[in-house]
Order: sequence, then C-alpha cells, then structure tokens
Amino acid sequence: MRISGALLARCLDILVKCSRPGRSSKEVDVVAEEFIRDHGAIPAFKNYSFGGPKFPSTICFSKNRVVVHGIPSENMIIEEGDTVTIDCGLSLDGWFADAARLFGVGEISEDNSNMIAWSKRVLDAGIDACVVGNKLGDVSYALQVEIGRSPYYNITQFCGHFIGQAMHEEPQVPNFGKRAAGIDLEPGMVLCLEPMMKKTDTQLRVLSDGWTIVTRDRTRATHIEEMVLITDSKPEILTA
Repeated sequence: MRISGALLARCLDILVKCSRPGRSSKEVDVVAEEFIRDHGAIPAFKNYSFGGPKFPSTICFSKNRVVVHGIPSENMIIEEGDTVTIDCGLSLDGWFADAARLFGVGEISEDNSNMIAWSKRVLDAGIDACVVGNKLGDVSYALQVEIGRSPYYNITQFCGHFIGQAMHEEPQVPNFGKRAAGIDLEPGMVLCLEPMMKKTDTQLRVLSDGWTIVTRDRTRATHIEEMVLITDSKPEILTA
C-alpha cells in the first residue's frame, strides 16, 4: 500500500500542475488514466458503481460549488481563480490507493485561500488523532471539532473509509463523532480521511448525471483526502 499510495501521490502532483487556465477537466482526466496505466496500475474510479450509473472517468474533478464526484468533460474549462479538488484512486497489484488534492488555480480570492487553508488544517487534526491508543471515534471527533472552529459548515452526508484490497472497506470514517467510541486503532490499519466543508448552511443536491454533488445556493465547497497508515508511533501519510 505504500507503493500504491506513492504512485497515486505522483499522479496527483502531475494533475495539479496540469490544471491550468484554459484546459478542460477532460484533458486532465486523460493524463490521469495514461499515467496510471503506463505504470501498471488500474484506475479505481472508472466504471465504479454504488448500484446506480457507472462513474465514467478516472478522476473526480470538483470545482467551486461542486462538493464531490464531479465528472470531467470537454466543456468544463479550468479558469483563473477556481477552487478545485482532484480525487483519484488506483489499484496496483491488488492494493488500492485513494486521495484528493485541494488547490486554487492561479490567483484566488482571500476567502477561497482561507477556506483551503482551513480544510488542510481540519485534515491535519484528523491525521494527528490516528494513533494507537485512540479509537475511531476520536478521529471523527477531531475532524468535527476543527471544522467547528472554522467559519465554515461541516458536510456530514459523506465520509471517509478504510482501504486495502478494496477501495471502500468498512468501517466508514465520518467527519463527526464521539470521543472514545468505535473500534480501537491498531498498527497496520489504513484509512482515508476526507473532510468536506461548505461556505454557507445550504443544502446539497445531486445533478442529473447521478454523481455530481453541488451546493444549492452555488457557494463554495471543499473536499480534501489523504490515505493514512496507523503505526506503532506517529501516523504515516501514504499519499503525501
């Protein structure tokens, strides 16, 4: 999983650099699939299904009002000032990796910059709680508390997850919870933390494609994700 995580991190770093104004999100998706397949891995998102329509792309490209699961397209042009999350997963020799980069395109507003900074701060708080001696609820609680300290709103309809020989393994990792609740964290466990926030207390809705989740009032939302290994000492980020 260290190897698959490192490969995904390399891929995501390239995709962030590719996301320049004037390019389409579809172009970025093509780069992602070519990179993954050229390195002997399999895109984990492509044709993935929760029982509904199959996801058609290698990455989720979610910008501005899109919370998660944005489908890349030739008509989705990247613009200066966009706030973007690229979420990607792969399988290498049967071991999965899943992570999402959150970033601004070119010069972004101070408000968007602050929201990105808070998102990373929330994620770091959750990672810091991924230590032996804690329970899973301590991780969720840490995410919830840090979001509560921010000027933004927690998106609780979606969550993180454990990962290994399947992309989504039980148990789930909610972005809210109670201290000292849930399973004990043990060395060798790998989990994906993915806090999501919205600028206002708006509701969410699903677009007609059956995947894309957006804010109803069209305000900003953020999503960020890392894959974390529980060790005997401090947590190890496999997708750093």
